[in-house]
Amino acid sequence: MATSMTNVWRERAPMREGDTPLIDAARHARLADVEALLSGGADVNEPKTNDSGATALCIGAQEGHMEVVAALLAAGARVNEAGEGGVTPLLVAAIQGRTKVVSALLAAGAEVDSPWDASDDPLGSRTPLFMAAYGGHLDTVATLLAAGARVEGAESCQVTPLYVAIQEGHGGVVATLLAAGAHADEAQLNEATPLFAASRAGHVEILAALLAAGARVDGAKRSDGATPLWAASSSGHAGAVSALLAAGAEVDPIMQDPENNATAATPLWIASVRGHADVVSTLVNAGASIDWSGRVDQVTSLMAASQQDHVEVLTVLLEAGATVNHTDVDARTAMTLACSFGHLTCIKLLSSYGAARSFSTPYGEFTAEEMATANDHEDLAAWLAESRHWSTPLHHLRIIGAARARELLRDGADLHAAAAAGGPTPLSLAQALRAAGDAAEGSAASLVLAAAEPWGPRTHSLFPAAVRTFAAELLLIGHQLSRQPRFLGQEISLVDVWTQLVMPSAVVR
Repeated sequence: MATSMTNVWRERAPMREGDTPLIDAARHARLADVEALLSGGADVNEPKTNDSGATALCIGAQEGHMEVVAALLAAGARVNEAGEGGVTPLLVAAIQGRTKVVSALLAAGAEVDSPWDASDDPLGSRTPLFMAAYGGHLDTVATLLAAGARVEGAESCQVTPLYVAIQEGHGGVVATLLAAGAHADEAQLNEATPLFAASRAGHVEILAALLAAGARVDGAKRSDGATPLWAASSSGHAGAVSALLAAGAEVDPIMQDPENNATAATPLWIASVRGHADVVSTLVNAGASIDWSGRVDQVTSLMAASQQDHVEVLTVLLEAGATVNHTDVDARTAMTLACSFGHLTCIKLLSSYGAARSFSTPYGEFTAEEMATANDHEDLAAWLAESRHWSTPLHHLRIIGAARARELLRDGADLHAAAAAGGPTPLSLAQALRAAGDAAEGSAASLVLAAAEPWGPRTHSLFPAAVRTFAAELLLIGHQLSRQPRFLGQEISLVDVWTQLVMPSAVVR
């Protein structure tokens, strides 16, 4: 029989290097060949001759060939035989999520927590449960747990099956492990807890499951002060940030490397410097300290965003009331930093919020134009020169947008404000834009032009609050007058006369 099988073997495709005929048959699920080789005296526990040292059972388990595995076990294959790398059949079956094979191996006496010690891996030993959790193989995880697998994995491993499942985003595995008693609040790799890991990765559903299992939202703070909220903010996960804030997370925890006091940062600061505008908006709405400057350099979130040219972040911070002219230890402002790097859009935005263009520094007095010129930012220098006499936010008609223009007008912005006599005013700039065909309906320029017209129902909403109140009072008087008898027997609408002739003269900005 052995001789005839050898002849058959020679007719097949070449085997992989190091494979025996039995291992090759097991690898390719040729059950008849496996049975024939075993009947002919093949050593069921003979390992591969290459470096892995895997047996036929290990190969069959890895490939998920259930009938082959059963035949090898029946022929006396050692179920806990490990290859030279320490990998057992159960481990490789768990890695691949071969749940039926895992069940068969366990029934044959496989050690459920047999560790794999990868010599080149600093994490330490891995168990079959760890590897199944890493791969997201939920059925395999459940089978191993039912067989008594240690839910926290190998004691020598720096991370648990729960932690690695969180990192990989396997929500179902996480829920199963938590239900089996996995610790939801235990610091592991680099002092990070499971909640910290979920927050850093932005896995909101997993985060919620951990909180429901008792994870402490701020109890997961590392020794450097970083919390799950800080981690989520740093990585730009707005959904995770919202979930943590809803769970009561401290909004302004400070992370600082104990060996480097220049690394201090709040969640808002780190989100700003990394350009996560949606996170910045969420934190601002939650009451984060917009002007926090607890760093050694005293750089604020606004300054950091300006330096990095994060326009969306800058917009959120300025709309929220960030101090535009805050100075750091070197007397730099957000405008100074933006000028140094030539961030024109940032400069325009900062200017529209009243950023100073003259700077007193340890090295002397400078203007924004001088800095732009010195750094060869020609387009920036040209715009600064063009807008040199724009003294109010409303002067910046191309920049502020219609919504902000309307808000400024309703707050009482002066249409005739000028830095000096004869200088440009918001109205004169709007008129120039209209002449150039650049004052489309609904634009900031068109609103300024409308606000300069006499009061009327169409322009009422553009007047300051006190004026709108006065207009409403006059309108009530007009309606009272309309109830009087007809004037000299004529059908004259006193309300129309009142609103079209009297009120436009009485109601002024």
